[in-house]
Amino acid sequence: MPCSVESLYSGVEAELASSIEARRQSIVHAVDADAATVPGDPGKLHDALRNLLENATNYAPEGGRIVMSAARTDASHIVLTVSDNGPGIPDSDLPRVFERFYRVDKARSRGQRDPGGTGLGLAIVKHLIGLHGGNVTAANGPDGGAVFTVEMPAEESSKAEG
Repeated sequence: MPCSVESLYSGVEAELASSIEARRQSIVHAVDADAATVPGDPGKLHDALRNLLENATNYAPEGGRIVMSAARTDASHIVLTVSDNGPGIPDSDLPRVFERFYRVDKARSRGQRDPGGTGLGLAIVKHLIGLHGGNVTAANGPDGGAVFTVEMPAEESSKAEG
């Protein structure tokens, strides 16, 4: 079933509004017209995006900026991105962030503020996106901060049923 990307982004932002407001962070949505909908289970996609946005709000600085974007890379793929302007992820941790129970060194959080967590959030994201025939990757932005990229098939996948 086609899901509105803007509705997904607005929904997860509304769910996390109190922590976003408490940290005076701004959330920017940049959804290209040709990537306005993505096929999939809205509940599962919401949960995956919520985990990504929650991580971004935990690691972006007070008053920081988080960008949630969507673009079509070609006729068969849509890319959803959540990026923050926090300290980024140490290069040595990037290959492992989607492992269950793996937590990046506490020093990643600015001011030694440890947001807690079990190390399951990104493993859940990987699983939920995988159910849709998609893939998720983590990288550091060219100007710093973490960038999580979800690549999804633009057409309905029978895998999303699981």
